Amino acid sequence: MAEPLQVKGFAWLNLLRFVKEKFGAAAVQQLAGAFPQYKAHFDEHAVLPIGWLPGAMHLGAVSWVVTQYYGGTTEGARRFGGELAARNVSSTFSSFARLEDLKVALSSTERAFGTFYSRGQMKLTLHGDVLDAHLADFPDANPIFGNVLGAGMMAFLHAGHVEGALLHVTTGADFIHYQVKLQAVPVSSPTPVPMAPPRG
Repeated sequence: MAEPLQVKGFAWLNLLRFVKEKFGAAAVQQLAGAFPQYKAHFDEHAVLPIGWLPGAMHLGAVSWVVTQYYGGTTEGARRFGGELAARNVSSTFSSFARLEDLKVALSSTERAFGTFYSRGQMKLTLHGDVLDAHLADFPDANPIFGNVLGAGMMAFLHAGHVEGALLHVTTGADFIHYQVKLQAVPVSSPTPVPMAPPRG
């Protein structure tokens, strides 16, 4: 039997703090009230950033926030995903701002996903100016979370100086597939040739 999806504590804390900062402490209390079975995990002091927490709680909370504060729409899900990811990039993954190469930006985005969840394999493949991103082995995938995650992926690419537009999001029972139209990509910076020492 496959292991259930789990999420890292730092990702859960980022979500709770985002909700508190944007909508107030009462919103966090309302969110906690919607998931009484996970009451202990809403105490920030009891959550270890490097520990694992139930993925079902995380996905459920994301859907709740989108429904309550972003209209429950695709557009709202993407807006929330972008805002939430921007908070991650500005703190936990601030090193993305120093990326200057497309291959490095793509591989770093793939690896970044693996730091959030216990399951799921993200593969980014470039076809000309269209980027295919396929997330496999991700249980309980759904359209709302797919669009939240897609906007988050775009935020990470943007932080790596890759600009583009999210064209399509397709979700299945255990996968999410994205297509991104690239508009601007970074180029590798040439390594300077060291100067020869002067001859005496």
